[in-house]
Amino acid sequence: MIRALKRSSFAKKVGLLGLIVLLTISTIAVGRLAGAHATGSSTPSSLRAGYHLTPPSGWLSDPQRPVYVNGKYNFYYLHSSQDNGPGGWEHATSSDTAVWNDEGTALPQGTNFPVWTGSSVVDTNNTAGFGSGAVVALATQPTDGDAFQQSQYLWYSTDGGITFTQYGAPVIANPDSSDWFRDPKIVWDASNSKWVAVIGRQQKISFYTSPDLKTWTHTSDFAYTTPNIGGFECPDIFQIKASDGTWHWVMAGSMQGDYSGKPDTYAYWTGSWNGTTFTTDQTDPQWLDWGSDWYAAVTWPDQSNPDTSRYAIGWMNNWHYAPHAVPTDFTDNYNGQMSVVRQITLKSETGGVYSLLSQPTPALSNLATKVILPANSTVNGTTNLDYHGSSYELDADVNWTTLNNVGISVGTNKDGSRKTNIGVYNGNLYLDRSGSDQVPYSFGSFQQSQAPLPAGDTSVHLRILVDHGSVEVFLDDGKIALSSQAFFAASDTGVSLYTIGGSATFSNISITEFANITTAALPASPYADFEASNYGSWTTTGSAFGTGPASGALAGQQPVSGFVGNKLVNSFVGSDTSTGTLTSPSFTIGSSYVNFLAGGGNHPRPSDVFADFEGTSWGPSWTSSGSFTGQGPTAETLPNQVGAKVLDTYAGGGDSSTGAITSPEFTITRDYIDFMIAGGNHPWGSSGSAAVNLLVNGTVYRTATGANSSTMSSVNWDVHSLIGQKAQIQVIDHATGSWGHVIVDQIVLTNAPNATAGETDNQTTINLIVGGHVVRTATGQNSEHLSWNSWNVSDLAGQTAQIQIIDNNSGSWGHILVDQIRFENGPAA
Repeated sequence: MIRALKRSSFAKKVGLLGLIVLLTISTIAVGRLAGAHATGSSTPSSLRAGYHLTPPSGWLSDPQRPVYVNGKYNFYYLHSSQDNGPGGWEHATSSDTAVWNDEGTALPQGTNFPVWTGSSVVDTNNTAGFGSGAVVALATQPTDGDAFQQSQYLWYSTDGGITFTQYGAPVIANPDSSDWFRDPKIVWDASNSKWVAVIGRQQKISFYTSPDLKTWTHTSDFAYTTPNIGGFECPDIFQIKASDGTWHWVMAGSMQGDYSGKPDTYAYWTGSWNGTTFTTDQTDPQWLDWGSDWYAAVTWPDQSNPDTSRYAIGWMNNWHYAPHAVPTDFTDNYNGQMSVVRQITLKSETGGVYSLLSQPTPALSNLATKVILPANSTVNGTTNLDYHGSSYELDADVNWTTLNNVGISVGTNKDGSRKTNIGVYNGNLYLDRSGSDQVPYSFGSFQQSQAPLPAGDTSVHLRILVDHGSVEVFLDDGKIALSSQAFFAASDTGVSLYTIGGSATFSNISITEFANITTAALPASPYADFEASNYGSWTTTGSAFGTGPASGALAGQQPVSGFVGNKLVNSFVGSDTSTGTLTSPSFTIGSSYVNFLAGGGNHPRPSDVFADFEGTSWGPSWTSSGSFTGQGPTAETLPNQVGAKVLDTYAGGGDSSTGAITSPEFTITRDYIDFMIAGGNHPWGSSGSAAVNLLVNGTVYRTATGANSSTMSSVNWDVHSLIGQKAQIQVIDHATGSWGHVIVDQIVLTNAPNATAGETDNQTTINLIVGGHVVRTATGQNSEHLSWNSWNVSDLAGQTAQIQIIDNNSGSWGHILVDQIRFENGPAA
């Protein structure tokens, strides 16, 4: 790896490290439903993180603190073409801390002369003499490849941090031939008009000061030896204003805390700096992350609020297993990812204590493509959410009175044998990835991490970020966070809620999916960017869309944001009362995704009735077996029944009748399948089941049963992750005893739960039309901010299509906003 030489002394100690005492919890049983179906292929499916920074290829490790130049955060990280090999600094830029653009190599590796960790600054006042605004970096390098001669070398850039020139001899030479003298972090001390550098040593930090970034003087050391949390790596130092308006210095380092039962992450001390010496407020550090994988972290000022807010990012890895191969080595030719960027603040607490709080960067919300709101749930045991995904954020409030264990399982497979658990047990918040472990990529003894909670807590708010190979958890206000890798298999897409020894209420649940930042950073040329004065070959009806794209908000409209360029489609022409359509010319679908920005009113297309069971047969092309052969719907008057008839497996012999009733194959094109159900409670998978199942390629992906009641109840299957898949609905009755039947009515395909047939067509939508039928659809979120949407259209390759934007609504939020329609091979952006 890039830093293999400098790690030699640490690596020798790995076998002697004390192991974290792992919390043992009961195995949580989850449901048997599968997630997205994995199809066989000789080429492994991509496992690249969707909304975390990853390298284009090769090995990624330590982040280097970004600097703000030319309106962008310029970020650098250690990079090599080979795993755990020597290399230099790779460069990436971002205007929002969420989407990163790769800019190539900034500090290259020389012959037997790799570049290790350091930091850069913008020399606004030209103290170094390279020009006002020059970017100056100090980086550790092993002179002549000798790890015992690692010293601090200076590099400078006069083109905004794109290319760098090495200054020459070390500006801070190794004082004692130590193999632990590294990772300089530089900051300007305005009170003393000097630069300050902190350098990591074995169980201490060394402080140096300089007037010009080239001549440095050692001023003091800060040592921390008891308890033993190892040496300081990637130290940090900065000033920040706390929530009570007072200023504080913060000193930090990435530590090997497992020597003493602490995390291998970012430890920090608050205190004061007098120009030569750092004095801590408390003897022992606090921890910004309690997980296994938030190492070498860096912080930097939030350009919009530099006094009170900073950003932070960490390398999601741990030196106990970092050199190992990982799944993405084989699927995507890269190894390593960064955490999401966090926004951090300093909070004043009781007793004169100041603590850093962290939450995911607010810019992440700009990448949201879909928000799902599951119903509140009281759980005593296990409840499966009707959601499947591999890249999302899950938020929930959890409340309980008395129980042993409570939490959320992510990455569950169909039989519950694989999962990662996030929960509360014995006064600790824990992240347990042992259920997701894979033998070729095992984390060994480091399967679980935990953080102590305030005594007596009986409620928590959890933010859980899941992204293919990682899980990050933020508790309440963000004082506690746990970040860890977790290698999910392709079928590990389910989510479940669990308790042991009591019940808990899960409320305010939301699941947010995000655009893919790799696609966002490298967008394809848009099919339609709506930057011209007219719509070109697109055609309009009505008056809602005017004669051409709008330049932002229209008269009487709130400010519009989130669009790209200067113009967009805006059907607010003439206010919300106007209606009309905008239709593209025909095109051939040749890419896997249609990505676009959409906003405006939340008015989905009316539901499509799939089966109403009002005829003499189950429906065209439905088939039946067993006692149901030759039967059909029956006339009944049940509570909540729709229409005159229902499908009732009591037909053909009463409770003793058995068999199956199966729909024709159809393609899932809407987000939900809604229907009414009654009858016996005989779940699928149990002996003598009576259930309604959704089959995809012959596998049961969703299921429902009755409640031993004749009252029809609503069922809402969230199938958005299955859009484009061929499916069938099958009603199974193997039950012959009491309540040995199931009743089904009014199956509709829709974009909202609890839909009913025959709604007024007041849609504000963008639709994909193939063969005269709408095969994909989306609407806004009652917001003037445009967000990314993605349609997976791989099943439609080669077919002729049109895009139609519809405004049929003349009421509140009766308009739609659309921009940047792109045909790409990856999901949104």
